[in-house]
Amino acid sequence: MQCPKCNWQNPAAHTHCFSCHAPLPAAAAPAAPRKAPKTRQGAKATGSQRAAPFPGIWARLAASAVDAATMIAAMFAFSSAASLSYQALLEQPAPALLWLAAGLIGLLLPALMDAWGSGSPGKRLFKQRVVTRNGASPGLARSIWRHLMKFPLNLVLPGLFHHIQQAIFGDRAMHNWAAGTYVVSTQADPRAVQAALGQARSVTGAGKFLLFAAGAVVLVLGGFVLAALTLGKHEPDSPLMADVRRLDLVSDPVRMLAENHYRSTGKFAASPQDLGVTAESLASSGFSKLELNPVNGVLRFTIAGPAGTDDAPSLGGKHLVYLPELRAERKGGGIRRWQCGSDDIAAADRPYSCRHAAGAIAP
Repeated sequence: MQCPKCNWQNPAAHTHCFSCHAPLPAAAAPAAPRKAPKTRQGAKATGSQRAAPFPGIWARLAASAVDAATMIAAMFAFSSAASLSYQALLEQPAPALLWLAAGLIGLLLPALMDAWGSGSPGKRLFKQRVVTRNGASPGLARSIWRHLMKFPLNLVLPGLFHHIQQAIFGDRAMHNWAAGTYVVSTQADPRAVQAALGQARSVTGAGKFLLFAAGAVVLVLGGFVLAALTLGKHEPDSPLMADVRRLDLVSDPVRMLAENHYRSTGKFAASPQDLGVTAESLASSGFSKLELNPVNGVLRFTIAGPAGTDDAPSLGGKHLVYLPELRAERKGGGIRRWQCGSDDIAAADRPYSCRHAAGAIAP
């Protein structure tokens, strides 16, 4: 510090000049460091700064549980809606194939939402998303493959299969390894997600082949089980059902004659003679009588033979009824098909193809 009296340069710690002993002025106190402005109390970082690129295993399990509940509810809802709609429109029980097809849509609903939407309900609820290695949404085939590898095995072996695959594949799980997908957090920084995806270890070609082979075996076995449960169910044995099928087949020529008559005249026939059907031709086919309704075109065949008893059931004296379903005029008109039914043959003795309510409007 310079002395104001003799201009001697003194050390900063001196209070008096070393040369003239004059008192030195006090050194200025150092400026206090500028404090950063305080943030509001309780302020927190945003979700994108706080969330990790890959969600934890418990968050993923919670999302899977929600998806499983959604999937089961959708299966029952779609199957019931399809069955009720079919019965309301055609007035006959819905085939098992329709019920299974509608249930399959419900089974694949989370996969469809992962492929085409913003994610399955569970993923959206817990802020997650299924992506490929480049960060894009998985395609339809990849999403369905991932879904089928995930849920059936976990539902068959609940808990156990999860621990097995976690021990082998880690938190990523087998279905993501097989499909080449990743579950990421939608609250994470996109740049951090992309960096994490680039550093994630990918499955080798041999691993993909083994996973594909295992998945194919599982799907084939599942198909066999499904076929055994559905196709293996036969209609209850009935001594009369085979006769109904045979009579339905032999009545087809008469129905063809009725179609030709309507096509040529634009009217329904009023009597068997209009169709060229004789009593002898009916008897040779197993029928004793044919009634026609010229208003709605219904054909009512009376089956020949003695009436049945409890000990010896028979179709003798009972009836097969056929209701014509017309084709739209813009499509050429005419009779499109015949709805088969009966007003006195029990439904259990008739095949599904002959359970229409046509007997209610018989002449």
